[in-house]
Amino acid sequence: MGASLHIVGVRHHSPACARLVSHTLRAVRPRHVLIEGPADMNARLGELLLAHEPPLALFSSYRGEGRAHASWTPFCAYSPEWVALTEGHAAGAEVRFMDLPAWHPAFQGVRNRYGDGERRHGLAIQRLCARLGLEGMDALWDHLFEQPLEPEALAERLRVYFEALRGESPADGEDTQREAFMLAHVEAALARGDGPVVVVCGGFHAPVLARAGTRPDAVFPPAPEDASARTYLVPYSFRRLDAFSGYDSGMPSPAFYQALWDEGPRQAPERMLRATVTRLRERGQHVSSADLIAATVMAEGLARLRGHTTLTRTDLLDGLASSLVKDALDVALPWTGRGVPSPDTDPLIGEVLRAFSGERTGRLHTSTPRPPLLRDTEHHLRAQGLEPGAKARQVRLELHVPAQREKSRVLHRLRVLGISGFQRDTGPTLPTESVLQETWTVATAETFLAEVIEASGWGPTLEEAARGRLEEALLQAGPDLSRLALLLTESFFLGASTLAERVLSAMAAQARHEPDLTRLGQALERMLWLWRHDVLLGAQGSTEVGGLIAAAFERGLWLLEQLDGPTQAADAEQLRAVVALRDTLRFAAPALQLDEAQARAVFERRLGAPQAPPALRGAALGALWSLAHFPDEASAEAAAVRATRATARPSAQGDFLAGLFRLAREQVVRAPNLTLMLDEWLGAMSEEDFLVALPALRLAFGFFPPREKEAIARAVLPRHGREATEARALLRMDENPADVLAGAALDDEVRRVLRHFGLTQKEPDDAP
Repeated sequence: MGASLHIVGVRHHSPACARLVSHTLRAVRPRHVLIEGPADMNARLGELLLAHEPPLALFSSYRGEGRAHASWTPFCAYSPEWVALTEGHAAGAEVRFMDLPAWHPAFQGVRNRYGDGERRHGLAIQRLCARLGLEGMDALWDHLFEQPLEPEALAERLRVYFEALRGESPADGEDTQREAFMLAHVEAALARGDGPVVVVCGGFHAPVLARAGTRPDAVFPPAPEDASARTYLVPYSFRRLDAFSGYDSGMPSPAFYQALWDEGPRQAPERMLRATVTRLRERGQHVSSADLIAATVMAEGLARLRGHTTLTRTDLLDGLASSLVKDALDVALPWTGRGVPSPDTDPLIGEVLRAFSGERTGRLHTSTPRPPLLRDTEHHLRAQGLEPGAKARQVRLELHVPAQREKSRVLHRLRVLGISGFQRDTGPTLPTESVLQETWTVATAETFLAEVIEASGWGPTLEEAARGRLEEALLQAGPDLSRLALLLTESFFLGASTLAERVLSAMAAQARHEPDLTRLGQALERMLWLWRHDVLLGAQGSTEVGGLIAAAFERGLWLLEQLDGPTQAADAEQLRAVVALRDTLRFAAPALQLDEAQARAVFERRLGAPQAPPALRGAALGALWSLAHFPDEASAEAAAVRATRATARPSAQGDFLAGLFRLAREQVVRAPNLTLMLDEWLGAMSEEDFLVALPALRLAFGFFPPREKEAIARAVLPRHGREATEARALLRMDENPADVLAGAALDDEVRRVLRHFGLTQKEPDDAP
């Protein structure tokens, strides 16, 4: 029996290509079937051949040599590779994958092995679409290939199409490596000479593999010895497979193509119309029989106009859009392009797309091998009484209790790994909180199995996997002090003391050179919280954390004194950094032997520096006031009144007050003279000046909670002949403040235009 080579170039996840593969297998009856897929799975093909329910995917992870990588090889029922695998095996052929393993450097950065890779054929696709009057690659594909065609005609059309694409887009270095590897497998199969060889590969590679000769063996590269490379089967979903969800998949709208695979091109449109109408009606959208008839008639008319013998996906979507959407569209229809739809897409169109995407999630056979992480996770959930039940339940934890602290660590590890079903509702997430209680919602999640299997790339146990996830984040954080501080907090929540020490070391190296006050402030805020409140790993009062706080505090004061810009608007994050500096001085100065005199001198210089941003000048005053720097409250209030008067310009006053209120909110509420002075200043402003100052004033007064706003209103109302009891009513505003501001600006513009054309009398203070 001689060897013959039969190349089937395909588009991934195409029902037409899957049918061609099935036809070729029946017609050729091959001895060998080689499939574009990870060759390191060849010894484990039995796992794939169990009675699963697609969609599913091979999840591959790699960690080593200073790099980490994760990728998916997805299959659905109509994937040509899945059909080749299952039907080839059923026919008695020797079935093997022939592509490089996912851990190979050629796949670095490739998240999905079966992505379209439009970079290869964008120009050719554009020319074909322009020539045929079609919008987008997917409409072109349906027009050329998903219409009913005889297998021979389809094969020839695909061959010409892929050769044209390949001719315009030569392979890059990664493709060259992959093709050399695949070619070696094809030639080894031909060299055996024991029967026909069918090769199923992406059409871009088909022209190269068709030139295969013979060689006795294919070399398989082993993974580096110091690396961790794992591959497991995971359930997948239509949502994840859909190009409209962001996956660069072979085909969008998987539910439509599943219908095309199940029922054929003539019956599939009717099934999708029923699914779409059902979904819309379930969501309260009125879809009448007349709408349905109109959509069908429009789709059929478009199909005839486009030369289609059956309705394509685009025909059907265009018909639905034309009959169901009554208003003008703000953005182009999503199916005219690729990728995630615009946020401005009509909500009804969004529901139609979701109907075409489908809700199907795959299921693995119960005999599918499970990674150690899954067993370890289930063990910890059972041991801690955290297993999800039929109904969602709330778990309350006291972090100072050791047994409950261990439950918290398990839950935080799941959170860090992104495992669904474990939602933290309350707890000390922000470093300004001193609460040591947590509440979590534990619920069953359909994606739990897939997410745990995918997380197994980080490690074989729950503790190791969560730590591995943060270790990669540590590599990615670089010199960003705020991100390092976040990682430090996370490591304490996980109970990862070794990692915490590494993060502390990285922070210590960066703290003395951090160039950004905002990032330093965020880091200082977290470190201060840990030093004051952490009981999870003993950071409370820690010498190491305390030394880091002292270094960051000294650097922060230096950065604060370098910031200039007398016209700079208030920056809420910069003010937050000043709060962190003030709180460090307030809560840690004696214990950490901070130089209080130096810090107060910096605040005094900033308050008196005319070149400093107004908000930072106000923050410096607020810091001094809240640190009891002045001899008594009367002196402090007098200093505040003087400094506020000195900045009484519309372009600067609101920013100054934002800084002052952010740092000394409680003190300001108890300062009647300052309140009255501000009331006089606001009352004397022209409408134009008020509009200039308004955005910063809104920020400034936004720092007061409702009760304190009411106290200020009670102090001011009697000066305007109003009852203090009316204060609460003033806090309720039915109108949107932005609308009020826009209306005032419009009124001002109308008056300006009227004056310009002499249609109204000039006011006494108007310029000539």
